[in-house]
Amino acid sequence: MKSWVPNSIKFPFWWIFKSPQRSLGWYTLKNDLIGLGIQFKTRISKANPKPISICVGLFNRQEIFLKYFIPSLANCDNLDKIELSIVVCGNEDLAEFERQIKMVYTGKLLIQKTEQTFTRACTLNLAVKQSSHEILFLCDADFSIPKEIVQLCANNTFSNACWFPIVFYLYKNKPPIYSSKNGEWMIWGGKGLLCMNRTQYANLGGLDEKFITWGGEDEDFWMRAHKASYIVIRSHEKGLLHHWHPSLNAKYKKLEELSDMGLL
Repeated sequence: MKSWVPNSIKFPFWWIFKSPQRSLGWYTLKNDLIGLGIQFKTRISKANPKPISICVGLFNRQEIFLKYFIPSLANCDNLDKIELSIVVCGNEDLAEFERQIKMVYTGKLLIQKTEQTFTRACTLNLAVKQSSHEILFLCDADFSIPKEIVQLCANNTFSNACWFPIVFYLYKNKPPIYSSKNGEWMIWGGKGLLCMNRTQYANLGGLDEKFITWGGEDEDFWMRAHKASYIVIRSHEKGLLHHWHPSLNAKYKKLEELSDMGLL
C-alpha cells in the first residue's frame, strides 16, 4: 500500500490478504481469527499458571543479558514455576557468568556451554533439550520480560494454540517508553520469540539448524506452525521490550544512523 497510508489502516488489510501464511491457504485466516478470539477470552478468564522453561541461547550478549533480562526475570510472578535454560556459545567463564546470574535470580537455573559455532537455531534447540517443563518460552538475550510471563504463557498455549508475541523494538538511546518516538512494534516481522508446548515443538522438528546466519529460522518455524494448523496467536505485549544493540541488519543499521543524527 501507499507509504502515506497509516499502519492502523494498512496493517489489517495486509494481515487479511497478504500476510505470508495466506500462501498456505485460507484456513490460516480462520485459525488466526480463532487466535484473536482466544486473546479476547483470556482477558476475561485467565488460565491456571503452569511451570515454564525459558530457553535462551547466548553469544557475546552476556552484558546486556545481565543488565536487562535477569533483573526483569527476578521480578516475575510465580518465580517457583520458572526454569531458566541457557546455552552459552564461546569462550566465556561459565562459572563466573553463572555466579553473576545467581546474585540476582534465585529460581531454577540450567546452564551449559557449547563449543559449536554459534547459530541461534542450534543454541535454542540445545536449551530446549536440556529443559524439563512442558511449556517452552524461547527468548533472546536482548529483552526485558514481563512480570506476568508465566500467566501469559498459560493463557496462550492451551489445546493446539501457540504464541508468537509482538514485541517492542527500542531505538538507540531512547527511554523504555512505548511510543513511536522511542521505538516501534514489530508487527510486520519479529517472530523470534515463541511459546508452545514441548510436544508441538518436537512435532515441528525444532528450529531448522540449516540457518547458519542470524534470522530466517524464526519465520520458517512460524510458517511450519501455520502449516501444522496450530492456532498461532500474535499479541502486543508491552513487557517484552527489545533493547537496542549494534546490528548488521540493514534496517536496524539505518535506524541506528538516524538515531545518531538525532532524527529519531
